[in-house]
Amino acid sequence: MKRILQQLCLLLVLLISLAVVSGCIGEDDNHGHGDATGNYAALNESALNQIKSGEKILVAVSVVPQSEFVEKVGGDKVVAISMIPQGAGHHYDPSPRQIEDLSNANMYVALGSGEIFETTHMNSFTQINPTMKIVNSSAGIKLIVNGNTSDPHVWTSPKNAQIMVENICEGLAELDPANATYYEQNRDNYLTELTSLDSEVSNELSNLSNRNFMVYHPAWSYFAKDYQLNQIAAEIDGKEPTPKTLSKFIDLAKENNITVIFVQEQVSKTSAEAIAESVGAEVFVVDPLAKDYVNNTKYVANALAENLS
Repeated sequence: MKRILQQLCLLLVLLISLAVVSGCIGEDDNHGHGDATGNYAALNESALNQIKSGEKILVAVSVVPQSEFVEKVGGDKVVAISMIPQGAGHHYDPSPRQIEDLSNANMYVALGSGEIFETTHMNSFTQINPTMKIVNSSAGIKLIVNGNTSDPHVWTSPKNAQIMVENICEGLAELDPANATYYEQNRDNYLTELTSLDSEVSNELSNLSNRNFMVYHPAWSYFAKDYQLNQIAAEIDGKEPTPKTLSKFIDLAKENNITVIFVQEQVSKTSAEAIAESVGAEVFVVDPLAKDYVNNTKYVANALAENLS
């Protein structure tokens, strides 16, 4: 009963903080991924029993690609949950069920890259579950800084993904030293896959005649930096452009010989299609938050290679 009352009090603290934050952060922030909601797959009874019995380790992460990294390293000894579920954005507010699941987490893998969701919620998360281990998956990564803020999308770089996997493995090994060798073997296998991915993408994008591409949400800065590409954002404060602004983006696309425009599934394609029609570009729906990291990165690279040559 005492533990239940304690969790209820902590949940109340979180709900109050969410209410305060919701009034302070506007939906027009330029780091929006579109939909502010998402579909969270709650832990089932079987998974909860395995976690509570110590059979499996529950690892919470901020974004879906991190859950892929955790599962690749942790294998059958971990269960991963993403606090920003598929389809949600930076301003997502966790549901009460997510908070309940988080209270059972053994470890939280934070992005540590200036993600708005984390700066908003991490203090509350650690109050709800003060014993869970916190791992900064961006430790050792040089962040891209724009003004007073850093670009949070570190995972879009396969080179950064390798560092994140190393950090996750270190965290799991410290939390569960009895299975450290298992985690290290899984890490090495996945690092081989990520190294191969990096080499494949680098070769595919090495001899492009045009290195400029346009995006509606600038989530690919780290990817672009890795492969000497130029990402041009066609949004202002996360909003759809006005007709006047759209005209400026069309001129910008013409000046930079834009042939590829990336949009996300949750975002309207109307403006992107208008720009594409005006300059003869192709619109591609890409998701920086996709779980299948390797194949998603290959899809992005292929779209660029086939249309920027």
